[in-house]
Amino acid sequence: MWVKLKDIEGSHTLRWDWISPDKNIYFKTQDIEINSDSKKHDLNTAVHRIGIRGEKSEKLTGEWQVHVYLDNYLITSRHFNLLPGIGDIDRYITAGPLNTVSKDKTKWAIIIGIEKYRNVTPALYANRDASLMKEYINKFAGIPEENIFLLTDDNATKNGIEILLDRTRRLIKEGDTVYFYYAGHGIPDVGDSTPYILPSDGDPDNPRLSSYPLDRLYKDLNDLKAKNIYVFIDACFSGMVGRQKEEKMLIAGRPGTLIVKDPVIASEKIALFAAARENQISNFYKEEEHGLFTYYLLKGMVGEADINKDRQINIEELYKYISGNVESVSRRLFGMNRYQVPVLKPYPVGREINPVLVNVE
Repeated sequence: MWVKLKDIEGSHTLRWDWISPDKNIYFKTQDIEINSDSKKHDLNTAVHRIGIRGEKSEKLTGEWQVHVYLDNYLITSRHFNLLPGIGDIDRYITAGPLNTVSKDKTKWAIIIGIEKYRNVTPALYANRDASLMKEYINKFAGIPEENIFLLTDDNATKNGIEILLDRTRRLIKEGDTVYFYYAGHGIPDVGDSTPYILPSDGDPDNPRLSSYPLDRLYKDLNDLKAKNIYVFIDACFSGMVGRQKEEKMLIAGRPGTLIVKDPVIASEKIALFAAARENQISNFYKEEEHGLFTYYLLKGMVGEADINKDRQINIEELYKYISGNVESVSRRLFGMNRYQVPVLKPYPVGREINPVLVNVE
């Protein structure tokens, strides 16, 4: 909320009180000093904002009030109405859309979520992310249950992932659509900076033998007969543990982040959404109990990314929605040290791929 003060002279303080619909103070600022030089000014401006989307305030719908105090005297008030939105994304997706989505047998989903690892610290909420993605894919994207393949934790070994991709290669036909989702740890090879997906049985100190190279994943997906392949990777490859409060290394004896090679998406039929840049951490969202990237990915795909309100979510709409929210929330929660910028590759996407990801029901 902006405040303009005319003909102000001397040092003063400003304070904003945000009152939620239940008439309680949701947030009160400290007394903020203004006009510290004490000189007379024709005009002073000040602003204070609070987050709405993705915050607790999002669920407090109804009439809000904002009071502004100058030297503890009320000088102005404003009110606005916060309309009901998606709210609790887990409950919303589990309940399913109001209108039943017809199932499309030409669509497939490969979903991998690894929270519990044999050799490293957990990737918090990755299993939960994968399970909710499965719910979304089935209920909102119209993918039949028999066309969804889910691997989590102990089943998501290197061998298990390889067998799953080989199985889907034999099932998917010309013209089909594939959604691939991965949540878990990524790992770089410190020798040649190659990025790998870390399976549940992977050894971070020896990824060449125990893990799945990212460029091989892209090649294996490209070899599928599908016409459209949408890939979502909620992992980082900097060598850091992203889904923990503390900053930890996955690789023993290696301080700081590493910059890994950036595999090229050499395909006109693949659109890749990655949670973070090569040297960044893929953060978790403790308040919502999801990966930060996955939380906004799912909120966007159920309808919040439909910027032009045409009842379709296209690739660029979704990317703009995810990137804007993830960047701002990561900076607020973790500061610049864990600032997270999602990536869309290639950009712009190939002309061969259908830009529409899902229809909004």
